[in-house]
Amino acid sequence: MGVAAFRLSEVVTASPTADPAARYVELEAIGDGCLFPSTVVRAYDAAGGFVADAMPFTSTTCFADGTLLLLATPAAQAAYMTTADAAIVPLLPAAAGQLCLVSSTTRYDCVRWGPITTPVHDLFAPDDDTAAGAPPGGYALARVADVNVVAADWRIETPTPRAPNDGAPWDPGDAGIDAAPPDAAPGDGGAGDDAAPAIDAPFSVDAARIDANDRFLDLDPGGGATCGCGAAGGPGAGALAVLVTLALIARTCRRGSPARARDLPSRARPRSW
Repeated sequence: MGVAAFRLSEVVTASPTADPAARYVELEAIGDGCLFPSTVVRAYDAAGGFVADAMPFTSTTCFADGTLLLLATPAAQAAYMTTADAAIVPLLPAAAGQLCLVSSTTRYDCVRWGPITTPVHDLFAPDDDTAAGAPPGGYALARVADVNVVAADWRIETPTPRAPNDGAPWDPGDAGIDAAPPDAAPGDGGAGDDAAPAIDAPFSVDAARIDANDRFLDLDPGGGATCGCGAAGGPGAGALAVLVTLALIARTCRRGSPARARDLPSRARPRSW
């Protein structure tokens, strides 16, 4: 067989660091066949416009069934720790593009990814307009079936150059990273700690609350000024207990007898905490 014995197997448009120089295309022989000097890997944009060609072999070269041929740039060989049969790879649009195995004027196999406006068809799927998802940097668009429907034949997975396409499928959820990832040491106040449940603050009395509770000390219910006996200055600013004590003293001073809790204004009576 000739070029019809080959199909596209994997496409990587960029490295894990999103470097477009680290790209590769893998071909698979599905029968004994040969590639010719006229055989090219051709890239198109989303509108079907020509982008670039890569001619991997300058002479007729034949391969046995099951051979995996890797066309990889030097950057891709370094990034994926592999060697290539040819170092020439066409420019590959990352967000949306198309790639075909072409010989003379015949497109034998094509793949598309991302939002395509004008599909480029191949010999065996002239009516298929579907496309696969665009692989993010460090992932491959890999063939997993051969029913001549791009959306069914291809998926995004971890790259496996020169090996069967059995990488881990890409989960779109992997790309959505929480602003506060899980913390290695929960409870240390790190960014990943879950919000702690609210804890009641220690009891304190602010100035406004003191004013509200102190009014009965400032004015005598009978119209006169309160007596200042029994304590120097006003109520303590930090504790309600002091405030209550002063109230009792003030009552005693005015009435001449010990004050009882039931005689105090309700907001001044001791509370059970």
